Amino acid sequence: MRPCIVITGASSGIGAACVQRFLAEGWDIGAVGRRCDRLEALAKAGGERVRPIVADLSQEAGIAAIARGVEAWRKDLAAIAHCAGDFLVAPIEATTPAEFERIWRITVWAKHMLTRALLARLEGRGAPKAIVHVASLAAHEDFAGETAYMSAMHGLIGLARAQDIELRDRGIRAAVVSPGLVRTELTERSGFGAAALEQALTPGAIADSVFQLVKTIREGGYIGEIFHRPGVGPSRSTLSGPQN
Repeated sequence: MRPCIVITGASSGIGAACVQRFLAEGWDIGAVGRRCDRLEALAKAGGERVRPIVADLSQEAGIAAIARGVEAWRKDLAAIAHCAGDFLVAPIEATTPAEFERIWRITVWAKHMLTRALLARLEGRGAPKAIVHVASLAAHEDFAGETAYMSAMHGLIGLARAQDIELRDRGIRAAVVSPGLVRTELTERSGFGAAALEQALTPGAIADSVFQLVKTIREGGYIGEIFHRPGVGPSRSTLSGPQN
């Protein structure tokens, strides 16, 4: 049976690129997103190997809908790739409580809740299972005007580390990809200039790293985080050999 992965944010950007990458590697994919037409197009291209799941990750009802969709699709998961996200460039005074909560909810809350909802599908015998979070260099470098986004990315790194510590003895490892600016529909409408977007990373490059993390974990190794800086090749941290 082919290995299967749930990929969030699959409607566009990094999530959609991950769908294509894992399809090319022979995986089955539960593609989660809010845009039904985009997910249906992915399913048409991938055939029976892509299961579209339309849901809003920022709502408890959406988390429950994903859990039901996965339950109706596959008993066991090999991995989850948390690619869904949002972005906000605004100074402190202009960041409203609702906007702050929105960024934290999709960046941290949703990824905890979905992992929790799918945990029983990850546990089991066989190769180690992988949880990969797409974070940002904003968790490691300082950027003005990104109070909500930077703080949420710090929270996401903490969530990934906490998941890895708690779940590794159950055969599940959590890891992170932290890119700089990636050119997507989201960043193109977020006010970045043409020069910055011209130098930005591609979604496909990030999808390659997501796949590398999953592959390494499945083979018994571990890479805790991969960093991507525009114009510089990806670099790794927390690299260790096979597990006992």
